[in-house]
Amino acid sequence: MRYSVAFKNLPFEPEKRQVVYVENQYDERINAVIKRNYEQIKWTFKQANLDFVYLPMFFNDEETKEKILYYAPYLTSDIMEKVELRSVHLLRYMSHIENKEKIAPSLLFAPKKDEDEWVFQGQTIEIDGDNTNTVKLWFANAIYDIVENLSSEQTSERRYDEDLDDFEPGSKNELLYEPQVEYSSTPSLWDRIEEETRQYKKSCIEENDESRSNLDKIREEDVGEIIADLERTVKKLRLMGMSLTSIYDLIEENEIISRLYITDDHRLFLPDYNNMEVVMAPQYKAVYLLFLSHPEGIILKQLETYHIELENRFKQVFGYKVLPPKEVQRINTLEYPGNNQISVVLTRIREAFERCIDKHLAKNYLIAGRAGGLYKLQLKEELIEFEEEYE
Repeated sequence: MRYSVAFKNLPFEPEKRQVVYVENQYDERINAVIKRNYEQIKWTFKQANLDFVYLPMFFNDEETKEKILYYAPYLTSDIMEKVELRSVHLLRYMSHIENKEKIAPSLLFAPKKDEDEWVFQGQTIEIDGDNTNTVKLWFANAIYDIVENLSSEQTSERRYDEDLDDFEPGSKNELLYEPQVEYSSTPSLWDRIEEETRQYKKSCIEENDESRSNLDKIREEDVGEIIADLERTVKKLRLMGMSLTSIYDLIEENEIISRLYITDDHRLFLPDYNNMEVVMAPQYKAVYLLFLSHPEGIILKQLETYHIELENRFKQVFGYKVLPPKEVQRINTLEYPGNNQISVVLTRIREAFERCIDKHLAKNYLIAGRAGGLYKLQLKEELIEFEEEYE
């Protein structure tokens, strides 16, 4: 059965192509059906460029784990295995919370902003038995309906809060849409899925082309960075929508700020984030080490005051005994206040950290300040460790 439901004060921006499983209380049969067929269901949604969000198995997906470790790299497998996320999570934000008890196991999708509310379309899950083919058929029908809805962007004129007066879980309401699609008679379903998949691949190719184009520009400016996983962009690693808000409580309970460990060969590690290494180009690392040596801060327009020290840092990270003219010119350009090159370097440093960890954690390791004032590392001194100190 189809309906619509409104939410207020959602702590996230809903993702158009996320399909979220919700229920007002645990339905043992439906949850058992989904768990037994989870990988197949997830894959089927993905073929239609849809993201199926089933919170009880949120941490079972390897791709999701990768995103979570980007957002919260301090989480261990033991912690994640013990976490139990409930499918009632989203319902706490319903505009009319008193109607929550009427929500049968459902899929919510196609969010649309309506003034100060988000309105989702809902599809009650009505599966007879737990036969694998029956489950696949029902979800195929649901995907067809969802894709049709997203393509046309048409929604019912009736609002959920009106529909609920007549809403009975599992009932057949002739006024509401009930999909009647069968595999054997619906080649259009797979045509649409294939088209959606083609469009998704096309967008990925365009995104990669844009990344390569940007990289070419960076190389032309001679500020490029060599990183093995360039194609794995920050955008792809972001937790978004329901996926992010569902782990807020977990993150708040466990969040820590990692120490920053600098080896004697000037490599940067975050030991409390699975000993993650932060890789950046030598010239950026030289500037970063300079600021590490001056916790009191540096006024950017007075950078030339630190010329000799900066030269020594360049020698260290590049391995030079005598700096070649190219690097001397780079330092001179960096120190000249009129070209704002130091701001570019600080941006590159920020990007290096945000390739490893989410920006809400990365901000602790950045060099920041106010225009005309002191710029300094945000990390507390007691969290900074040098290998040479332990020799």
